[in-house]
Amino acid sequence: MDCYTLRTLGVAAGLLAGGSAFAADLEVIYTTRAGDTLIGLEKRFLAAPFGWKGLKVHNGSVNPLRIPVGSQLRIPERWLRVEPRTARVVALQGDVSMDGRALTLDSKIPAGALLRTGEGAFITLLMPDESRLTVQPQSVARFTKVQGFQGFEGQTTEVSLEHGRVETHAAAQRGPAARYQIRTPTTTVSVRGTEFRVGADPVAHSAQAEVTGGEVRLNPVDGGVAKALAAGYGVVAKAGAPIPAPRPLLPAPTLTTLPERFERVELSLPFTPVDKAVAYRAQIARDPKFADVVADAVFNTPPARFGTLPDGAWWLRVRAIDEAGLEGFDAEHAFTLRARPEPPKALDTERGSLAWSPAAEAARYRLQIANQPGFTTLLADRETTALAADPGLPAGRYLWRIASLRASGEQGPWSDTHPLVVRQAPQAASLTIYNRRMRFAWPGSAGQIYDVQLARDEAFTDLLVDQRIGEAALTVLEPTGGTYYLRRRATDPDGGTSPWSGVQTLRQIFLLPVWSLSAPAAAQP
Repeated sequence: MDCYTLRTLGVAAGLLAGGSAFAADLEVIYTTRAGDTLIGLEKRFLAAPFGWKGLKVHNGSVNPLRIPVGSQLRIPERWLRVEPRTARVVALQGDVSMDGRALTLDSKIPAGALLRTGEGAFITLLMPDESRLTVQPQSVARFTKVQGFQGFEGQTTEVSLEHGRVETHAAAQRGPAARYQIRTPTTTVSVRGTEFRVGADPVAHSAQAEVTGGEVRLNPVDGGVAKALAAGYGVVAKAGAPIPAPRPLLPAPTLTTLPERFERVELSLPFTPVDKAVAYRAQIARDPKFADVVADAVFNTPPARFGTLPDGAWWLRVRAIDEAGLEGFDAEHAFTLRARPEPPKALDTERGSLAWSPAAEAARYRLQIANQPGFTTLLADRETTALAADPGLPAGRYLWRIASLRASGEQGPWSDTHPLVVRQAPQAASLTIYNRRMRFAWPGSAGQIYDVQLARDEAFTDLLVDQRIGEAALTVLEPTGGTYYLRRRATDPDGGTSPWSGVQTLRQIFLLPVWSLSAPAAAQP
């Protein structure tokens, strides 16, 4: 096996550093073995026009044919023979393009490719060394380098972030000249295995870095003292200004109160506020590594709210943002969404009626009525295709809920619990006749309004009287002889309406020129 190490001349990692110094300053230190010659090393490692003579001069006129075993030869990285490599798209969401062309899963990303993400869009790339990079929404990033070197282990990855944000999990960088860099118009961040985030704001001429695992080193462009940025710290650096002292990242919010199952399309995800936080970023992904992020939003205060997620298994993570804009540690929570088919929406809930609007995907509905919130003892449990129901219960106060059923019989989640008020039907009316006028009167309550119908048929299709009045009595002209039918219903001050009263029959008795009003028949729905 070849023996080599990496020597870095100048900066090891830079913030607000120039973009060209790294390639020129990096060298591979190769430890020679028996039989090595400079001509042999040229054939194995070097790219034209660099050759063994250059190695000889660069290493102090070493004997090209007799190199002691174990000697350390310095080889500039830019002399090495490059092996181009590609990254692979392992997840994407929304409007994502490479050089203006839409991307798909497993697309290859070569060096030089320009990536753009639209609003709400993400793309996650897997490097050949298993490093993972996620480009956040509304970002522009160019793959400057993705390459290895012939005969040597490891690879070099350079990503230029023009604006926006990236999150990365860099695998441990092994081998000569192996490195992982994120560059911005004002920033270069280099690592050899860590988890960190980088943001670029070209308008503000600033960049930020947040490290949640490992460490990066930061150097100002003017060659000032390097600063280490360890896990748990972040900085916001301005062009032309010294790098400020690292700030500790805010702790992760607490998500322990979140349930493991949600049954509403409109998700409300509460969490405990974090001291000194001015906002929170929440993300939802299909996988626990958050490579496949599908939703991202910033909220000023809890809870986080999302809508339109399909049913399935999801992962949530939330982090606090401080006044400098640095994002803190992540809190994560796995949950399942089972919100479909959605329950119908109840109508007239304030009046306690039993009616609902149609629900998408519903072939029929399942209705339950109880007198306790837990629905442990059911007074009704039935299926219907209608959009309203007669409870068929005595007067009183109850609770009801409803769920949608697909044609296959699959039931969705229950609706919220709604009040149900079954009202007392109006009591029997009495009849008084004077001056060829009939006065119907009945017991009532303050504030009630009454619908009164007098018809020539029991189906109440041929109406003689159809009035709404505000008192518990009605006077009409005495009709001609025959048989008539009377019914009433009451509307309470809260808008709730009682069922129709039982039908009373009004007959003229011809042997005695008087009218007779029967007792109520069974109440009609």
